[in-house]
Amino acid sequence: MFARMRFMASLTALVFLAACATAAPSAPSSPTAPVASAGESSRAAQLLAAAGTASAPSQADIERAFGAPDVVRRDGAGAALTYRLQSCGLLLVFTADGRNTMRLAQAHPSARRAGEGAPSLNQCAAEAAARR
Repeated sequence: MFARMRFMASLTALVFLAACATAAPSAPSSPTAPVASAGESSRAAQLLAAAGTASAPSQADIERAFGAPDVVRRDGAGAALTYRLQSCGLLLVFTADGRNTMRLAQAHPSARRAGEGAPSLNQCAAEAAARR
């Protein structure tokens, strides 16, 4: 069952990433997102870096740190949250742990516009924390 859930989570991640990558380019805009403090952005980066580990943050922890997601998808024993930020899209995949708590399994940053390189996970985490 775990292998099937991992496959479905990966497939869901690819679908969301493909949707972000094929969006029509929009007019360039100046970044107006507030700058996060070093403490906020490093805390956000630590949360995302813990994906798939025994100390992975819960879905509630992520939503407290980043605010409400733009897209939520629940599928069986998993969930996917998507944050659409100024310069990146952030897809977070969750699976249920032994206590049925949704834990972060994977974090995928992607570019918001076609032709742009994907930002690092730290850049996307800082932008997500600043959005809140």
